[in-house]
Amino acid sequence: MNEQDTGISVPEFRDALARAVTAVTVVTTDGPGGMAGVTCSAVASVCDTPPTVLVCMNRRSYVNGVIKTNDVLCVNWLSSQQRGTSDLFAGVGAVPMKDRFEQGNWRTLSTGAPYSEDAMIALDCRVVSAMEVGTHSVFLARVLATKAHVEEHRDPLVYCKRTYATTQPTAHA
Repeated sequence: MNEQDTGISVPEFRDALARAVTAVTVVTTDGPGGMAGVTCSAVASVCDTPPTVLVCMNRRSYVNGVIKTNDVLCVNWLSSQQRGTSDLFAGVGAVPMKDRFEQGNWRTLSTGAPYSEDAMIALDCRVVSAMEVGTHSVFLARVLATKAHVEEHRDPLVYCKRTYATTQPTAHA
């Protein structure tokens, strides 16, 4: 890469993306590497045939290595009432990993990775591919099971302008 290909600076990139609204998720795993979870906003759908999502996670994250060992993950899209869960899994308070799952209602689906019963949506997945891009690992994960709260109104927890927010539907024109 030559000097002309370096693009924008890290602060400029972060400032630009701080203006984007992203869903707040907690990505969890359990298996031979142990149970772990981390707050993550870099999650997206890839395709529906087969149902696949991608999760981007810093390679320095403890959870990154655990997912690579376990080969399973569950993406929990948090509701607006779960700010505390987001903070907990982001490391606020330095709560030991195993103790984080003692707060809230955690169950399992097909892979054994924990899902939050209070989350808006949980997608239980098996990792099918992982690649390294810069400072992060990009996991492609096949969705094997889902749990969604469709019968009740819940607002999503989102992150925008470096703070938590939620969304409200807009009126149709």
